[in-house]
Amino acid sequence: MAESGNGKLTLVEPRRRGAPMVRTFATLPVDPETGNGPVDVAFKSLNKVWAVLSGPPEEGSGFGRLVRLNRKGAIVESVDIAAYQTTDPDPDDQEGIPGESNPNGLALLAGGGVLLTDAANNDLLKIDTRRRITTVARFKTEFAPWPDGLPFPGPPPGTPVPVEAVPTAVAIGPDGAYYVSELKGFPFPKGASRIWRIEPGAVNATCDPASPTTGPCRTVATGFTGVIDLAFGRDGTMYVLEIVKNGLLGVEVFGEPPIGALWAVKGGTKTELATGTLMAPGGVAVGYDGTLNVTTGTVFGPGAGAVVRVRP
Repeated sequence: MAESGNGKLTLVEPRRRGAPMVRTFATLPVDPETGNGPVDVAFKSLNKVWAVLSGPPEEGSGFGRLVRLNRKGAIVESVDIAAYQTTDPDPDDQEGIPGESNPNGLALLAGGGVLLTDAANNDLLKIDTRRRITTVARFKTEFAPWPDGLPFPGPPPGTPVPVEAVPTAVAIGPDGAYYVSELKGFPFPKGASRIWRIEPGAVNATCDPASPTTGPCRTVATGFTGVIDLAFGRDGTMYVLEIVKNGLLGVEVFGEPPIGALWAVKGGTKTELATGTLMAPGGVAVGYDGTLNVTTGTVFGPGAGAVVRVRP
């Protein structure tokens, strides 16, 4: 489990009897101004633990990187994602910073490589065993109506405005394909987040909402809001986690409570789990026994973090 606020990677080890053992595996850098630090972690063994360090990519800051740690929690490899993105700018950037980087989610490939989403650069990257970086896919903008009732100037309500995809998580499906979730950028339109399926081996694929059913990147699920993570169960069920069910706009602008949502998706059917109980969830993982482990309280408010077990 990665905690960006304090930089800790926490190891939770289940035991046959009693509560699980919880210990700090490593402590990674944290930006003192923003609190950004490690945002995701994945491992095949305790000697090969990968973590994403998000945050300011200034030279020498140690952020905007993918790092590998050994079993002692020490960094033994570092891949500069932010530097790569300056050479591979986002062609659909809406903020005037096409080389911006905000690495977010990762998944480990069977052959030793790593998949990584960049929420600012709107792409999916592959880092091979020689630490060479390839752009697997790019996520294009989608138009959404400007909302009504905002307390600051903007276009007339209902005016279509371009919204960046903001890819958050990547997971490898039971079919071996790469599945990527969207958060959707400001104004965080409700119900606009998609799940994309990308063919293995794709290079510079285009994930285009205007053509969602053709090419190596296709939409497989829609109607979500602010997706922050996803995972697959052993039976092929896809679990989709929304950081705020009713959208980030309500939380950040109107002060609504950050109640998230966890969805089980299988056979075209969506079923919500633990309805109304997940406060600002940040990640979901499937345990060895099939139980879902969800981190909560990860964004809004200090000292509120927890791991919640949810039965599928």
